[in-house]
Amino acid sequence: MIIAIVNQHGNPDRSVIARNLAVLRARSGRRVCLMHTARDDGWGAERGVAALRPWIDTRQVGSRAVKTRLAALRPLFNDILIDAGARDTEECRCVLASARLVVVPVRGAEIDLDCQYRLLARLNAARVFNPGMRVLFVAVCGADGPRMEERAAVLAHVTRVQDASLSNVVLHQPAAHDYGPGRCVSDAETCDPESAGEMHALYDEVYATLPKLSTLPAAQLGAAHALWG
Repeated sequence: MIIAIVNQHGNPDRSVIARNLAVLRARSGRRVCLMHTARDDGWGAERGVAALRPWIDTRQVGSRAVKTRLAALRPLFNDILIDAGARDTEECRCVLASARLVVVPVRGAEIDLDCQYRLLARLNAARVFNPGMRVLFVAVCGADGPRMEERAAVLAHVTRVQDASLSNVVLHQPAAHDYGPGRCVSDAETCDPESAGEMHALYDEVYATLPKLSTLPAAQLGAAHALWG
């Protein structure tokens, strides 16, 4: 399964989610590859040096080589997670055309339609080449959020992407702590159980319930309204 994680802002939410999903998926016994369309920040190498388990195979996608790389890697891995960056690049578009699910972290307090338009347009355009692609928005907020205005902003944002869903999980400050070289919150469950629990819940929603994600926007948004009050 190919899952892409993409956002428009340059915040670390995207990379944090990608790393945790990769670690939790590999922990279940799957062969996992974590790819980057932008420059690799060395997290995978740091994880290897620290001898952390499970080991995560991390790779960088060369310029305009996504389709070729994915074709070569698919037989080697059960799951490929792709940190598709925040820029509108040829690599990102190719990833969206290949992904089964696209996870989009969004901060309700930072939504700027002028800034977000390109990402929303990219997601909608990807369906022309990948009609089976699903889009799952994940709300990200501060420790005490989400506030009512943040809830409204996120819900309105989801409606702008065809057949998108809103995750039942809300991530509270997922990038607030540094757990050490090569580590993520899923490696530090005992010292940060609340954040680890949110990542576990997101993992369960992404993988365990993926086939059950509704394709009916009304049903999705109705459930979200009920959960978010």
